[in-house]
Amino acid sequence: MLLPLAVPVVAAVVLAHRLFQAVAPSNILIARVRSARPSPLRAGALASLAMMLLFLGHCLTVVIASGAPGWLNLMVLVLLWDAIKVMLAAVIMAARSATAAVRRLVRRTAPRHAAAF
Repeated sequence: MLLPLAVPVVAAVVLAHRLFQAVAPSNILIARVRSARPSPLRAGALASLAMMLLFLGHCLTVVIASGAPGWLNLMVLVLLWDAIKVMLAAVIMAARSATAAVRRLVRRTAPRHAAAF
């Protein structure tokens, strides 16, 4: 009895998830960051974007506390969730950048040590 009711609900959730993955601006940004070449400059830009999202969330919280409608709390949650996602992307980008720099350094120094033996 419960299965015929659960199947449409699960299908709707899957459809909504795919729609948000394809259309939401933060998800599009994260997908582009994953495919981009890692660099410290991009990691810094992502970190500054995350800080700006946190600042906007704080400003909106202050506005809500001073009497704005309570439904704006949902906007605060969205801003904070996006800030978390972007900050994690910045940390991952910085780690990938550091790993790539170490690999380049190892490639440059490896032939020198092999010639010494």
